[in-house]
Amino acid sequence: MKKLLTRALSGAIYVALIVVSQIWGGNLGFTALCCLFALAGMLEFLRMTKGDLTPHRLTSAIDILIGMSLVASIGLSDMSLTSILFILGEICTLILIRAVMQLYVRLSDPVKDIALSIASVAYIALPLMAATGLNYIYGPSIMLLIFVMIWLNDTGAYLVGSTMGRHRLFERLSPKKSWEGFWGGLVFCVIAGWLAKAVLPQYFAGHYAIYLILGIIVNVFATWGDLFESMIKRNAGVKDSGNLIPGHGGILDRIDSILFVVPAATIYLYFMTLLF
Repeated sequence: MKKLLTRALSGAIYVALIVVSQIWGGNLGFTALCCLFALAGMLEFLRMTKGDLTPHRLTSAIDILIGMSLVASIGLSDMSLTSILFILGEICTLILIRAVMQLYVRLSDPVKDIALSIASVAYIALPLMAATGLNYIYGPSIMLLIFVMIWLNDTGAYLVGSTMGRHRLFERLSPKKSWEGFWGGLVFCVIAGWLAKAVLPQYFAGHYAIYLILGIIVNVFATWGDLFESMIKRNAGVKDSGNLIPGHGGILDRIDSILFVVPAATIYLYFMTLLF
């Protein structure tokens, strides 16, 4: 019971941080939260993939600073053409600086080290960077809907999978996931999209189909995001990515779905904007 209460309390705090940052913190508050996610998430990823970070202290610190600066750059820009060109230049410059730094670091496997460093930025920082951009362009309503869909996807997958799950979805990486749970999560996501448009049309413009398809995208990519993180943890031989959130593990255990969903949702909504 104590473990369940701890998990519920820490989960509630996590949700409250997201909601508060969106509703009262504005774009700046959400950007700050994404920077914290990048800091904790990249640190967990580098620990899982590189092991002891003592020999990698300098490069890991630079990697995390690069990731956080990229996340902040979108959230603090005005999204004008000049700002976007500046951000693209910033990405190229920072990657170039990091690559040159690797020449002067004495490590047994410098190629693997720089590859994992770039992977940490691509896997964690860039999706969070996209999240701040999505939040800036479409406002907090879309981002909150995506978060709600992800949470409902987890809820639907658990409720249906734990009661009706018979056919394993991806046993090699996640033995407990089932196809029944996957379809349960899909139904919850689609219903969330329909309700968002039906109940709050002032915040969700366009046709119902836009949000129903968004629910499908969230369901599919949230599942892939969770499986991808499971692959990383299995390769590292760990159960959780960290112990930052009591009862839940690390921050990557909480945002793994977001890291796959946000880039896919950004591309989808961009094309919907062009079409409609």
